[in-house]
Amino acid sequence: GASAMTPVGLSGAALQMFTHGTITGLLFVMVGVVYERTHTREIAKMSGLMHHMPIAGIVFMIAGLASLGLPSMSGFVAELTTFLGSLQAHPAATIAAIFGVVLSAGYILWTVQRVFHGPPDPAWAHLEDAKTWPELVAMGVLVVAIMAVGIYPPILTDAIQSGIAPIAAIVGSVA
Repeated sequence: GASAMTPVGLSGAALQMFTHGTITGLLFVMVGVVYERTHTREIAKMSGLMHHMPIAGIVFMIAGLASLGLPSMSGFVAELTTFLGSLQAHPAATIAAIFGVVLSAGYILWTVQRVFHGPPDPAWAHLEDAKTWPELVAMGVLVVAIMAVGIYPPILTDAIQSGIAPIAAIVGSVA
């Protein structure tokens, strides 16, 4: 996005930075919630956690879907803007990046399915769901930010445009 030096590319890059921070932050919160309860990071040892941890499972799924760029979530807006901004200047790199998003989507969906939607493992029957205030507030704030930008991008893009406009003007006068 930014390397195209177009207003759309620069906006997409800035939007992607915000989106990456919120989605990755939510994924880290969720990995922490799961680890605190299971004391393992091995995906192969986990299965069916949705039965024991439905809140964590739903929020982890939201984070995963946002990460793969599902419409109505900030990941979609950021990826689309970035790809549109870079396609004309760097078509091969843009196509490679889109392919990377597809590969990432497969891995994220596999992980969510394996950890949360596989057959319930009786070894995890004792697990408590995410329920502490710090966990719920962190999850809630990040989910709201991801959904708000995905549903109504001007919440963020208007502020981004005011910062991008001077850069785009300088780049446009040089080009």
